[in-house]
Amino acid sequence: MHDKVSARFIDIQASLGPGLFRLSPVLAEVLGQFSAKTGEWGVMVREHDPYLLLGPKDRRLPHLEEATRWAWQQGYPVFMRVGGGSVVLLDRTCLSFAVSMPCRDLTVWEQNFRVMAQPVIDGLTMLGIPCRFGRAEGSYCEGPFDLVTSGSGQKISGIAQAIRGGSALVSGMILVEQDPVRTTHFIQEFYRRAGSGQVLRESVVTALNRLPGFETVTISAVRDALVRGFAETFDMRPDILSPQEWATAQKLAEARLIADPTIKENCDAYHH
Repeated sequence: MHDKVSARFIDIQASLGPGLFRLSPVLAEVLGQFSAKTGEWGVMVREHDPYLLLGPKDRRLPHLEEATRWAWQQGYPVFMRVGGGSVVLLDRTCLSFAVSMPCRDLTVWEQNFRVMAQPVIDGLTMLGIPCRFGRAEGSYCEGPFDLVTSGSGQKISGIAQAIRGGSALVSGMILVEQDPVRTTHFIQEFYRRAGSGQVLRESVVTALNRLPGFETVTISAVRDALVRGFAETFDMRPDILSPQEWATAQKLAEARLIADPTIKENCDAYHH
């Protein structure tokens, strides 16, 4: 690529305030809508309040309502995402990214992963953490285009894709300080309560701060590395979400929240 592609860049940090910060689960989807509407590329990096994010196939779990109620009781609201994959846990110890572009061609699914997520590999490599696309068998939200360490082959990032509504959206999360053992056990318990027999392996997942020499790595340092990686590919145009986009995010959050009447009060409190 000789000329950099122009891309709108959105950086979502905790300083935005709790009212807007808790809309993080659906902001990547808002970015995808932007690309579908304008025909432009978009890049987003964002932090999170704690929540669980489910993939489409998780909707078919036989006891999803029971598992959802349990997750809420542990302090984790539950959302459904539009991309593939399965349950992930996001909180202040991880960092997410999303890349969107105009697209209606389902046959370029694999190419999209390689092109749209390569800047993340570039950024982490510049930070001193070489990684590659790969599958960590037995990891939660296992996928062929997750990022694994070049050495141990352990998963450090899950990546999913959605092609819908005129855009391709590739999004993922990087485990910066998140405890992979605790997280795997939590998701395993969620699946058990939901009636799934899936067995997860904690040993195939790690966090950046568990890699030799990176024990003190921070969210801020990883964010800076991602921005550098994206800047190698894109002509980044810093921007903020418009009031209309925040309003769309609010509606999407209400639609994507997984709940039942017994936890309605918690849901109402979450949105306010």
